[in-house]
Amino acid sequence: MQRRALMATVAAVAASMAAIAAPPAIAQEVGKASAVNPAATANLRTITIGSSIAHKERIKTAAEGSVQILFVDKTSMTIGPNSDLTIDEYVYNPNAGTGKLAATLSKGALRFVGGQISHSGDAEIKTASSVVGIRGGVALITPQNVFAGYGTSTVTGQGGTVTLTAGEFTSVVGGAPTAPAPPPPGFVAGLIQSFQSAPGQSGGAPRGTASPSNVARAESRATGGSGSVAGELAPGVNQIPVQRINPGSTLTQTIQTTTQSTAAEATIATTPSHLKGYVGGMMATSREPGVVSAIIGLAELLINPPGHRVQANFVGGAFAGNDTPQTVVFNYQYGSQNPELDPRSEYRDPKNFGALPAIDREGRPISTINGQPLSSQSGGMTTVTADQARQFAWARGYDLTVCDCDYTRWGIWGSSSQQGGDSAVLNDVASGFWVAGRPISNSDVPTVGQASYAGHVVAQVQNGSSNYISAGNLTTTVDFASRHGTAYVSNFDGLNYSGNLYVSPSQPHLTAGLNSIGSDRSMLLSGEFYRGRTSPVGEMGGAALVSGTNYLGSGIFAARMK
Repeated sequence: MQRRALMATVAAVAASMAAIAAPPAIAQEVGKASAVNPAATANLRTITIGSSIAHKERIKTAAEGSVQILFVDKTSMTIGPNSDLTIDEYVYNPNAGTGKLAATLSKGALRFVGGQISHSGDAEIKTASSVVGIRGGVALITPQNVFAGYGTSTVTGQGGTVTLTAGEFTSVVGGAPTAPAPPPPGFVAGLIQSFQSAPGQSGGAPRGTASPSNVARAESRATGGSGSVAGELAPGVNQIPVQRINPGSTLTQTIQTTTQSTAAEATIATTPSHLKGYVGGMMATSREPGVVSAIIGLAELLINPPGHRVQANFVGGAFAGNDTPQTVVFNYQYGSQNPELDPRSEYRDPKNFGALPAIDREGRPISTINGQPLSSQSGGMTTVTADQARQFAWARGYDLTVCDCDYTRWGIWGSSSQQGGDSAVLNDVASGFWVAGRPISNSDVPTVGQASYAGHVVAQVQNGSSNYISAGNLTTTVDFASRHGTAYVSNFDGLNYSGNLYVSPSQPHLTAGLNSIGSDRSMLLSGEFYRGRTSPVGEMGGAALVSGTNYLGSGIFAARMK
């Protein structure tokens, strides 16, 4: 069920009159129905969009009913079909940002997205079998089961208490909660699907809401300008003439989901909440006019599918060459998991998500360069699917063995930013690639056996005065007993590279130094193993740096166990 375009900012109403001789008391409004399908009632009155929800109100839905409530503190509850929920207590002090929320779910299903109150740990949902305390997070709750999508949830049953972190599930049926574990197959997707509008339903939005003209206006409101969301997502790197992989209209789904399109959320699945990885690319800056530098850095992604939020942090530096000192240190943030800030992101499914540069409450960029704030920033980050990458390669006449990874994700990113005032403005333009996967520990790395991996290397290249994207096929072999192996990259910018691979004895990290055949160019791969569907070392990814005479390239690699 959809959120943003239909949500209204709600203010608290005066407290109920309590004098015996006074007129009948006015129930305290604690929130509003921001989306609703028919067959939903509150204290026997039919709920419509904008209906006030009061303290002590009992909300019931029939088989075709569902309702979403937005509370004063920005907490959101989505109540599924055949459900019965009572708001037992709601107190909120907007000045202090504190309060208490308590509700009882007698039957059915509930999706809880925490607002300000949950950050202090005073959000509680009771069911017939348990009490669920939610702190700063997202949870899916039924009378028998609890799933923590983000943050932490403490579940207390008759025989004990367990604490769930992101991605964990417990079942409570007449006793102690089961130990935290991944949810049963289909549990999360099935519940989320039950919250969505059925065919012919609109969540209360009038017909025509998703017309092209309304979508265009919604895009304008979302971006603060006349450009489209999808267009804004493409890296704004006109100063570096690169050939761009077209990521598709991932963020256009933001507008569709806000207007009750069910297609984007129907494919939501449980994914890792925390991915770690690497970034590569190129940067042009007014700090060094005429110089294009290679970017090397680390990536961290926080993904919240139920909340449709993505946050990506890219931290690293730009280097003009092997012997040139670091000139720019960047800390870019795209999207935000902070419920008090504009999410600036959209999650469609595990392989399709993206984000725009994060901003604070005053609309200022959160990203920094050399530790100093930016005065403006545009750009974005998004995933690239295997099919999109193959189409890019085929259009240029070569085959590419793209990593169709289980959990590891990769994509493109870009940033165009300014620092300083009118008298001294610094301009920095960067674009490139990122890769991130499920991290593992050194104990997950096997001590015996061998494995082979296949995937790709993709990078931005500065070849003399030309700047372009190049990609090649990657094949690696690893002997886990000796922690040595080989790496081979074919047809990267017309050359083949080969060399030895080494696995750290104390960490799940790997490096490979490769030399080209028939050229002075060399390639360095630096990354780590990531968890796959069938093995803790089922995938690998990292940064790729290529150098030679008047030649510099920076990007990423990703590969999957054969």
